Amino acid sequence: MKKFILGLVVGTSLSITTVVFASESLQTSLFPAFFKINGLNAPLEKEYAVLNYQGHAYVPVRFMAEQLGAFVDYTDQGMYKDITINHFPSNVAILADKKYSNIHFGLLDLYLDGGYTGIRGLLALDQDKDSQIKTEHDIEFKLHFYDANDNLIGTASGTSRADGSDQKQTISTGEIKCVSAGEVGDFSKYVNVDFEVTAYK
Repeated sequence: MKKFILGLVVGTSLSITTVVFASESLQTSLFPAFFKINGLNAPLEKEYAVLNYQGHAYVPVRFMAEQLGAFVDYTDQGMYKDITINHFPSNVAILADKKYSNIHFGLLDLYLDGGYTGIRGLLALDQDKDSQIKTEHDIEFKLHFYDANDNLIGTASGTSRADGSDQKQTISTGEIKCVSAGEVGDFSKYVNVDFEVTAYK
C-alpha cells in the first residue's frame, strides 16, 4: 500500500510538472516581414525574427526600440527579466548645454512634495562617432527655472547616479537614462528652463 501511495504521489508530481512546463511553451510561426520606418527600409538583422502567435505579430524589442532612437537595456534577475526602454517622447523638448554638445536632457515630469519640487527626466550621453567603445561617466547637472518675465524662480540639482545602490551609478556613452533632480521651493509655474552640466567625469 505504501508503494502504491508513493507511486501515486510521484506520478502526480510528474504530471503536474509536465503540465506546468507544457503551459510555458508556445507554438508560433515565423512571420516574414519587412520594416519601413519614416519612409526608409529598416532591414532586420539575421539574429532577429518576427513571430506570429494567435494572429498577432511579435517583433524583437531591441530592434524596434533602437530603430526608433530609444535606448534598450536587459538585466537577468534570475526568475525575472528586466527590459528597460528609454526614449525622448516627441512632445518633450530636448535641452543641451553649449559646452557639452554630447549631453542632453528631457524634462518628463515636475511634481510638488510639500515645499519641495521634484523632477523626473531623461539624461542622454551620445556615443562618440569615432569610437564604438562604450565608456562610463558620472554627470552632475542643474536645471534653472524662469518665469514669464525671465526671472529665475529656482534651480534644481541632479546627477546621473541612481537612487538605489543596486542600480548602475554611471551613464554609458550611447545611453538614455532616467534620472531625478529637485530642490526646496515651488517651480511649478515656470515658463522656461535651462540645462547646465556642472560636472562630467
